[in-house]
Amino acid sequence: IVGVGVETVGTDAGAAHSFDPPFPCHSFLLGANKYGLTQLANLAKLPATGAVLVVAPLKIVGGSGSPVRALALVPRS
Repeated sequence: IVGVGVETVGTDAGAAHSFDPPFPCHSFLLGANKYGLTQLANLAKLPATGAVLVVAPLKIVGGSGSPVRALALVPRS
C-alpha cells in the first residue's frame, strides 16, 4: 500500500485487538504517515469518483485510533 502511493486506506474488516502486537496495521500505516478508516456508513451513497472526504480525528496521545467526524463533499450534479 505504501509502495504504490496510497494516501488513505478504508476498510471494515473487523477489529485486530487479538493480534500480537495488537492492531499491527494501525502501527504500520501510522508509521508511514497514512490513515486507516474503519466502520464508515453510507459509502454506497457516494459517487465512484469526485467526492472529497474530510475527516477530523482526535489527537489521542499514545493512541492508535480515534473516533472521527467524517464528511463527504460531493459535487453538485
